[in-house]
Amino acid sequence: MASQHCSENQVWAIVPAKRFSQAKSRLAAVLTTSERARLARAMLHDVMTVLSSVDELAGILVVSCDPAVAEAVRPFGAEILNDVPETGVNDAVRAGLNALSSQRMAGAMIVPGDVPFVTAAEVRDVLRAMEDRAVVLAPALRDGGTNCLAMTYPYAIQPCFGDGSFSGHLTAARRMGATCEICHLDSLGHDIDCPDDLVAAPRRSGSRTSDLLDELNLVHARVGPPVLQSLGGQL
Repeated sequence: MASQHCSENQVWAIVPAKRFSQAKSRLAAVLTTSERARLARAMLHDVMTVLSSVDELAGILVVSCDPAVAEAVRPFGAEILNDVPETGVNDAVRAGLNALSSQRMAGAMIVPGDVPFVTAAEVRDVLRAMEDRAVVLAPALRDGGTNCLAMTYPYAIQPCFGDGSFSGHLTAARRMGATCEICHLDSLGHDIDCPDDLVAAPRRSGSRTSDLLDELNLVHARVGPPVLQSLGGQL
């Protein structure tokens, strides 16, 4: 499959977002439901702040069934697609891709809502790579996941987000004969998915995620008693 050139202002960012109240279930052993909801909201805010600052993007499409998510992203000028079935991240991504495909938009960059340390420079790195590659992948630093899947046209490959998805996306690109570039990006590669990520997360001035993690004051998080400790004692 030949690479399709993708010029500026033809690429939309797709951001799938679960209900805040159901987000980050893997952190249930160390954070309360309320804390996980606050974390999901803070991370999404940081992702949207960066994406909305990149003028080269044609727009942002958030796929979610949560009115609270819609309220949180509306100030950023995002389009909102109601994820009525709410059957998982890959179905949400496919719904977003279908919406773009129906409008004949040229490209899609799928960015999860839990990569709050992504930078505008990294988004532009991916956009530049899309100029002569059909598929661009940014792997997670830790768990073999995919923290960004960019395609010069919807469904260059099928999305398969989840554990080990980077290998799955790479294999799919090779199977389809799609030209592919891998972008190893430190900030975009760092997501928050498991307890260790809460402690290892970098800090950034002006980041709501960083501010919340500082507020929680985590110095150790692991499964098993005590499940969470802070400088002030156990939470």
